[in-house]
Amino acid sequence: MKKFLAALIACLMCVTFAAGCADNTQSGENPGGDTGDVGGQTPGDDEGGEPGDEEQPPQPHQHTYVYADLNDNEHTVTCSGCDDVNTTGQHSYESETSLTCTLCGHIRDWLTVQSDDVLNNLSAGGYVAGKIGDFSQYVGTEAYRTVSTADELIEAISDAKYHYTNVWDNETSTYTQVPAEGYTEDNFEGTVHVIEITEDIDLGYNTLSDEAKANTSIVEDFCRRSTWYINELTMSDMFIQSGMSQIKVENTSNLLIYSKNGAKLTHGGFKLTSCDNVVFRNLEFDELWQWEDTSNASTTAVVGDYDAFGWAYFKISFCGYVWIDHCDFGKSYDGQIDYSNVDYTANSGVAFRAPYGADGSNGLHISWCNFNAGSDDKDGYLYKMMAAIEEDYQAGGSNYLYYNALRDGGLSFEEILYGLAIPQKKGFLLGDDNKQSEPEYAYNLRLRTSFANCTFTNLEDRLPKLRGGNVYMYNCVADSSQYYEYRTLLRSRNAASMVTKVNSKWKCALVSQGIVCGNGGSVMAENCIFLGIDSLLKHNDKKATGEYVRGGYQLINCSYRKGADDEVITGSTTDSGNKFPSSGSSNLKTEYFSWHADDGSDCAQAPFTPAVFAIEELESILADSTFGAGASAAMGDKSLTSNYLVQVD
Repeated sequence: MKKFLAALIACLMCVTFAAGCADNTQSGENPGGDTGDVGGQTPGDDEGGEPGDEEQPPQPHQHTYVYADLNDNEHTVTCSGCDDVNTTGQHSYESETSLTCTLCGHIRDWLTVQSDDVLNNLSAGGYVAGKIGDFSQYVGTEAYRTVSTADELIEAISDAKYHYTNVWDNETSTYTQVPAEGYTEDNFEGTVHVIEITEDIDLGYNTLSDEAKANTSIVEDFCRRSTWYINELTMSDMFIQSGMSQIKVENTSNLLIYSKNGAKLTHGGFKLTSCDNVVFRNLEFDELWQWEDTSNASTTAVVGDYDAFGWAYFKISFCGYVWIDHCDFGKSYDGQIDYSNVDYTANSGVAFRAPYGADGSNGLHISWCNFNAGSDDKDGYLYKMMAAIEEDYQAGGSNYLYYNALRDGGLSFEEILYGLAIPQKKGFLLGDDNKQSEPEYAYNLRLRTSFANCTFTNLEDRLPKLRGGNVYMYNCVADSSQYYEYRTLLRSRNAASMVTKVNSKWKCALVSQGIVCGNGGSVMAENCIFLGIDSLLKHNDKKATGEYVRGGYQLINCSYRKGADDEVITGSTTDSGNKFPSSGSSNLKTEYFSWHADDGSDCAQAPFTPAVFAIEELESILADSTFGAGASAAMGDKSLTSNYLVQVD
């Protein structure tokens, strides 16, 4: 018995000793979680202890883990108190979409955590799907140009231009493209295919160098055809100082103009003619507007109509495929984007406008853009412009008779600011003049435009105005609630009569219209939200008879609310008993909707199937700080590619 007890005591002592020597750490492959304090001697156990104190056994060492970012997949793991831990571990994230590792702080690429629906929408889609090239191939080559000034931008656009001639064959009604005189197959193509804008640029005509102005094939004074208006209207200080330019991008194929950081371009618009595979991405456009007014009460200009100058951010015609993506647009004078595309293969009279490499088909895709109208930022140009006009009024000035009439009629500065100055009067005009005869007008049926993942704020009209062809809108939010509120107030005060007392031709229309469609055109809006629009659907085609006067529309899984206190209507126009408003016109109906093929003929099948988001999540998705609508530094060099599904494993 005594031997047994002795053996048992010996065993227990061995176990205790072994436990005291054990490495009290987490092991091996995935160290992490709660970290232990560094073990050590207890107070009083140092060598200089009191005589007679018994020496305590050493305490076990507990590792304190230190994580350091290593690469996109791993971090290093060490211990701050010993050299025994020296390994690697996988990054750890709170959720599938979290970007920051909880252990080492590594921030992963936001693109790698996106769903296929997001990646589909980030790619060149809609009517340009499969038509836009990959511009990353030009990085590090002479075809990649970095610019920071207006002169450099104009020179780069000039170098991107192709030099070719379209030769028309009347017998076959076809054309061939050959190098222009003085060029060969080896040198007729443009030498620049990517233009990266690194700084904000003022494109105002008055700010350009004489050398830039001399390049008339690229630069035009945006008031060149409206000089008499300058004498009739009160031109703003902004215009006098900067002027307005139109930058022409002509006979150009395979060109990307973009910014990694969302650079701003002011006092200029772009005119695209005979272009194919041309892309604008991650840019901000602004300051293309001024308050329209005059000191001459008898002027023949229709003040308040904003038809004096044709300032728009983009005017596109005779083009193949164009993509405008992740851009911000401020208020513009005449409209935001105009797009027309006659059939340039129809006859020798327009065949010379055919873009190199295009086959007669076309598509304009506008995606992830914010169309912001004006801003009430007190440091912004619009507010400062209006504040100066108010100051002139308070001083008894007569430079702004239209504004004075509104103020004398009882409207406040704030009511004019939010009811007239900030809202965007015209949005998108798609299609040529509708005064042509019906047979000749049929070419516009080939027009094809898609809007995806865009926001439209305080837009008064033309979302879009379509004259022939097809428009497919999806994942878009149009919110004109603020304008609707002030419009209601100004209409109740009869603001229009205030200005017509000065001149009977002056206008204060205060329209509130959304989709305007005719001339054989059709609009499909899917998964869209419309707020603060009085006439959601409108037909105002001047042509009274014929096949091409009609327009068609469909609303699929959409939401609509007119005023803040009105009912929210959801669903589709295909639903039985749906409450969506009609156009009020016999020429714009759901039953007139049809898809058009490349040649303009009717077809039953939709041109593509969009990836739609849950409509209740749409606004938060479009506001995402990384991939959401508008220009963003997060886009960086990601704008060089056009297909994100192939970029992510």
